[in-house]
Amino acid sequence: MVMVPVRDGQSLSVRVIGRGRPVLLLHGLGMSGAHWLPFVLPHLHRHRFILPDLRGAGASADVPFKPGDIFRAHAEDLQDVIAGLGLRDLTLGGISLGATTALHLLLLDGFGPVRRYLHIDQSPCIGNRPGWTHGLFGARQDEMFARMREVLALVGEHPDCRRLAELPAPVRQAVGDRLAPVLAEMAGGAGLHSALRVVFRLPAALLGRMPVPFSDLGHLRRYLPAYLSGGHDYRPALAACTVPVTVMLGAHSPLYAEAGQRLIAEHHPRSRVVRFEHSGHVPLKDEPLRFARELGRFLRED
Repeated sequence: MVMVPVRDGQSLSVRVIGRGRPVLLLHGLGMSGAHWLPFVLPHLHRHRFILPDLRGAGASADVPFKPGDIFRAHAEDLQDVIAGLGLRDLTLGGISLGATTALHLLLLDGFGPVRRYLHIDQSPCIGNRPGWTHGLFGARQDEMFARMREVLALVGEHPDCRRLAELPAPVRQAVGDRLAPVLAEMAGGAGLHSALRVVFRLPAALLGRMPVPFSDLGHLRRYLPAYLSGGHDYRPALAACTVPVTVMLGAHSPLYAEAGQRLIAEHHPRSRVVRFEHSGHVPLKDEPLRFARELGRFLRED
């Protein structure tokens, strides 16, 4: 683990392992760089893997978020990691939030030293609009976004609370009632909705010891407005992209429609789509053996 300084004076924790051509992989929301380890270990003799923990995650959990657009902030941190480690001729990959961070890097500087890109289950345009219905949650976006706005309003009434467990019990339960369906949809677990509602009703002392999603209210306050804004549309940047893209998508992703994701690979003749027939939003979890094989194939193509 190395500490890489970024432009606002903070430092990010970054795992650097292996030798050979550099491969930078970005984790999703609720994950950390460590989630890549089981999949990259077999390839350490051919590739040097750079696995950062984004702000608020893993060993970078205590690094404060920068003000402004959270996706731009992560992309700027990515620029600083690339420059700080002197990365050239780089393969880049990202899942979910990590994929959005990568696309925002494309928006900022056209991918710079990136020569190939692996995109895993993320839409190129988050907000639905006329002619585009493949944003976050697809046809259910209005319903889910309404719940998210209610959560933000409830949390906003308690600005001094930093953790979910610090909220008054009635407020915490109301947050859980609105957030549980959103989290269950994100995780793709049919029985998770009821279980999460129970978790949000646990005593504060017990809840504070559990790894509950969004237990850090700072994450709610930063990520939910970014998604709700719906203003992030990376399709024009992708249309001008000269880097080949491999898109890995879950056929049953509850967050992003397959049709929207396939558009990401349409603009380069060497791009391709890998469809995980039995996966939701996270093929790493749903089909780990096949994901390991497909990642190996992607790396061998390098």
